[in-house]
This record gives sequence, C-alpha cells and structure tokens, in this order.
Amino acid sequence: MTDTTATSPTAQNYVLYRTQADGWQQVGYVIMAMTLPGPTAFTPPAGMALGLDAARAYPAGSIYPVPSTGYTLAGAATATAGTPLTLTLAPNNAGPQANTTVTLSDGGAGGTFSASTVTFDAGSTTAQTVTYTPKAAGTVAISATNNGGLTDPASLEVTVGAAAAS
Repeated sequence: MTDTTATSPTAQNYVLYRTQADGWQQVGYVIMAMTLPGPTAFTPPAGMALGLDAARAYPAGSIYPVPSTGYTLAGAATATAGTPLTLTLAPNNAGPQANTTVTLSDGGAGGTFSASTVTFDAGSTTAQTVTYTPKAAGTVAISATNNGGLTDPASLEVTVGAAAAS
C-alpha cells in the first residue's frame, strides 16, 4: 500500500516592501515582516511587493534590496564629429537579478562605440561607461537594448556639429 498523504508547504519568511516611493518611504522600504506558506499566499497592495527574507535580515523600517526594473542612459546632448562623447549606463534599484548585457546602437549613423555592449553584473549598481565617436554632423539617436528583461531607457538624442577645419 502506498502512502498518498499530502505534505503542507514549509512556511518561509517574507517582507512586504515598497516598489514605489511614498512620502519619506523610499523604494525598498520594509513595511513589515511575515511568515507565509509561499509567495502566492498574500497579494501585496499596489506599489508594494513580497521579498523572500529567509535569514530575517530585513526588519520593518529597513531597506530591502529591490532588483532593477530598468536602467539609465546618459550623455551630452551635443557633440562634434570625430570627437568621443562619454555615455554612462546605470541600473536602478539594487541591480539586475542576473547578469544583463546591454547593446548600444546609433541607428546606422556610422559612429563607433568603444564597446558596443556593456554588462551589468547580477546585484550590482555599478555604472558602466563607454565612448561614442560620431562620424558626421547631424542628429544621432543612441539607443540601448538589453537581454535581461529590464525596461530600456529612451534614446539619447545627440546633435552633432561638424569637425573644425584644420
């Protein structure tokens, strides 16, 4: 005879934290700790989420490391053809959950990147920099896409002036 007794899930420690800032409570602010049989046992209100806290390291009032949902792309709005322009890319919150590769493009404008891809390491908020050297005068839209499911930033519009005659 086979025993078919169902086993109950093991309770785990979770925290309820903010995914959107509210007044003085920033993203990641822990509202409360709770023990649940699983993450689907409680539906967080809008602007909040559950995070696993097996070690009970995040008491109410602490900041839970919220994974990245997106990243930024920043650089000057003007440049000169043939002169490198520094671009900075940075993940938001506590960094992506897994290593994430970001690919840069100038939409076929013919400029060159010092590196056409950058990688955000899992759990890292370290900004990455590359240079972009525009080929010719005009307007260039520099865009970034990623393989980690993060929300891509808006394209960076750069007005490129002609190189000075020598």
